[in-house]
Amino acid sequence: MKTVEILSTFDGYPTGKDERRFTAGEQPELSNEYADLIIAKGLAREVKATTKAAAPAKPKDDDA
Repeated sequence: MKTVEILSTFDGYPTGKDERRFTAGEQPELSNEYADLIIAKGLAREVKATTKAAAPAKPKDDDA
C-alpha cells in the first residue's frame, strides 16, 4: 500500500469495479499497482511516510 497526494480531481476505479472521485489535496492509501498507475499519469505523487519521533519518557516522581 502507498499513500499518495492527489494533484488534480478525477474519477477512477481503484478496485476495478466501483467508481470513486479523487479530490485534489486528498491523501488516500492505495494499492501499489493503482498508486503507480496514477503517479505515472501525473494525477498524484507519492507521499513518503514520516514517522513522528517518540516523546521522551517522563521521569517518575520518587515520592515513595
